[in-house]
Amino acid sequence: MKQSAILIFIAGFISSGLFGQNYERYKTLTDTSINSKYLGFTKNITVTVPFEWQKDLNREFPLIIVFDKQNQRSHHFILNTIDYLTSNEQMPSAVIVSVESEQKYRGLETLHKASGANGLAEENEKFIFDELIPLAENQYKASKYRLFIGHSRYGYFTTSLLISRINDLNGVIALSPFFTQPNVDLTDSIKKIDRQKFKSTKYYRFGIGNDYPEDFSKMDSAIRQLSNTEFNAKGFLFKEAEHNVTPGLTIGISLYEVFEEWSKSQAKYLSNEQKELSIIHSLEKDILSHYGSRLEFAIGILNGKGWYFYNEGQFKKAVEAWELLIKTYPNFSEAYLYIIDAQIQLNENYSQTTERFEKSLAKSNIYSDKEKDELMQEFHNMKK
Repeated sequence: MKQSAILIFIAGFISSGLFGQNYERYKTLTDTSINSKYLGFTKNITVTVPFEWQKDLNREFPLIIVFDKQNQRSHHFILNTIDYLTSNEQMPSAVIVSVESEQKYRGLETLHKASGANGLAEENEKFIFDELIPLAENQYKASKYRLFIGHSRYGYFTTSLLISRINDLNGVIALSPFFTQPNVDLTDSIKKIDRQKFKSTKYYRFGIGNDYPEDFSKMDSAIRQLSNTEFNAKGFLFKEAEHNVTPGLTIGISLYEVFEEWSKSQAKYLSNEQKELSIIHSLEKDILSHYGSRLEFAIGILNGKGWYFYNEGQFKKAVEAWELLIKTYPNFSEAYLYIIDAQIQLNENYSQTTERFEKSLAKSNIYSDKEKDELMQEFHNMKK
């Protein structure tokens, strides 16, 4: 089995299976709604999952909640940015829950009662943490890692949640936010973070254009005065950017910086200088310590390590590396074919691997029926 042929096949099944959704590594799982008892009205959501997600898979994925789904241009750009970074192994696969806000409710949902008696910010917070997140965890395999992304009013609201619920969040990316409302000043409230201790690093990124430059200056000054090393915060000012342009300018660099430490750990594992696969365990501990939750290595990184050893003629280590891949991605059935190929090179019996391959392929939702037939044909060709 040639590496080039396998890599072409991988690219083929990803694009053919998901390109119709305009994503390379994600697919839309469902459009549904929640009748919130706290808000008193229905919230529409879309759940987007990575291509390796399936209901009977025994693993969890970090949760990203993207607000303002109704703003299609910025929403699509955010999801395509996530897809782009995931496809290039720069951020982990995640479960993405996009939340729509009807215009008649949007202002109230993000208004605190301190600013207006009819404000529903507190009820919205309960909806998110007591209804939406439990749904994501119970039905869609979301882990305890939570990243919120909000624009404009939801940039303000998600920033307030970072302050009030920081122990229940891992990060917030606020796009074109403002920070002050009547009787509420988030640039002052954020200072209390300095007095708190966290078990992992908390991330905050915000980007502001030409609409709220004074808010940027106040928040930028406030976070620069913080000395809490577990709070990683930064703002971006785009002096001439319009309100609806700032999200596109902010989201890519923000996501990259949030997951930069994860990416760095992957690079250490994949490095050609790293000959011992056991380093993955210490790297996983580093990620858990930094992020407070498991963030699995990307499929391309784990697969690439196997091919590195295979091309070096170190077939036993290649097998070991691909076994690590299967541990995280058990439905990526063709990894068993790589192992069989290496076992053939080693003149080893591969009957048990064959059984595991057939069981994995039968259960996998990654492949179409046609692709499963092609994998079986590939297997039969290897035995000749």
